[in-house]
Amino acid sequence: MLRTLAAFASFTEFVASSLPAEYVPQRPALLDNDTVAVTRIELPPSEPAIVHTYAFPVVLVQINAAQVIVKERDLQRVGRGLGEVWFIEGGTRYSIANSGRNRAEILAIALKPDRPKAAAAPPTDAPPGITRATLIDNDQLRVVRVRFSPGAREPLHSHPNDLLTVQLTRGRVEILNGSDRSTDAREPGFVQFLRRDTQHFFASADKMPFELLSLSIK
Repeated sequence: MLRTLAAFASFTEFVASSLPAEYVPQRPALLDNDTVAVTRIELPPSEPAIVHTYAFPVVLVQINAAQVIVKERDLQRVGRGLGEVWFIEGGTRYSIANSGRNRAEILAIALKPDRPKAAAAPPTDAPPGITRATLIDNDQLRVVRVRFSPGAREPLHSHPNDLLTVQLTRGRVEILNGSDRSTDAREPGFVQFLRRDTQHFFASADKMPFELLSLSIK
């Protein structure tokens, strides 16, 4: 069955419809706006495959060490570590399972089909102390893994597209998002949404390196 958002009162209710009732409390919504909806999934050890088909693209991000199997059509990929990323096209039948002994923690990021579209800004050279690696780049989004060394700082800048970041490893991060400025210890799975054309920067306030994912949404 192809599920669409229109049939449900909220994204949380929509996502929960694909799971057995006992797992519904384990899928809290972290973010829901006109561009994306982000839900945290926790699958118990040896959880059998749950099959999904959604009408819009979904990005899956693994945020802990566990053995996760994602099968898309006839392609199967096993993720075992923090920061594994899967992109699932809308209308694609896929399944997700936990085949290991540890609880699997995953973020499901839905790209809403009626979101305001924009071209992602072209890649730029990384500032000193910051390294970037592009993991996915298609007509829906670009996903980049970013590593901050202690004290590394981005310059103040903006993008023509909406941006979502996902913290991968624990770190004390300074974030300026428009007029909102904060410095906190961010845990794996922490998400930050930045509206297009908003002046912002990320900076390390930690003595250890940390990593995050940057999703430029087209």
